[in-house]
Amino acid sequence: MIVTDKFVFVHFPRTGGTFITDLILRFFPSAHEIGYHLPRSLLANEYSHLPVLGSVRNPWDFYVSWYYHVWPRDAATPLHSWLSENGKHQFAGATRNALNIGTDNDRLDALIEKLPDEVDYSRRNIPNITKDAVRKIRGTGVGYYTFRFNHLFGNADEVFFCRQESLRVDLIRFLELIGAASDDIRAHIFESKKKNTADHSHYPSYYTPELADLVSIRDRAVIERFGYVFEEPPVANKLHEPMNTASKAADREREYES
Repeated sequence: MIVTDKFVFVHFPRTGGTFITDLILRFFPSAHEIGYHLPRSLLANEYSHLPVLGSVRNPWDFYVSWYYHVWPRDAATPLHSWLSENGKHQFAGATRNALNIGTDNDRLDALIEKLPDEVDYSRRNIPNITKDAVRKIRGTGVGYYTFRFNHLFGNADEVFFCRQESLRVDLIRFLELIGAASDDIRAHIFESKKKNTADHSHYPSYYTPELADLVSIRDRAVIERFGYVFEEPPVANKLHEPMNTASKAADREREYES
């Protein structure tokens, strides 16, 4: 979470947050981080009067980006070892486990056992979800994306959201609304390069019809809130699983991943 004297930014991973963070730190001298992926519920009262900025992403696209971001480097962390069952599952199996996090009590208990009781949000690249936070998923039927959305934003009615798919335009609109836009900021937003991307193909090609339907069920609330839809892949496309080094280099990078 980044705090400035004009607004607060809550960083939802894999939704364009690194791009937004870099902009804030460059153009807002008062900006400082008060916690790595800190939930809005932990925002200090002294900042509660400030407008809150967040970012979101099409859930189907999110799961692909999330998997291909963590798979090469964070597979041994508690959450991701749980998702893949210690490397047993590739994208489809790991994503199914993420989607069923609120329905499979036995697996949920196994995840809770792996997680810390408390989190030091001053540290980066850690399992920054506690046992208590995950316990609240039990019986909800929601997927991991919806859980993280609720965990980070809580009652999000007063949050201004940038969609990852229209990040530049939405970000400028927010800054204009709060009177913080400038010509330099606008130019930087439109001219800056991608940040913290993951290598993968366009998301529909990773989904079977069954898995795509499961996303629509488990993450229905967020999908309906933002009007997201699943883009059907071309008939000729084949289902993807983790790419080797050569195929990674051939696939295009996705924009504003983190």
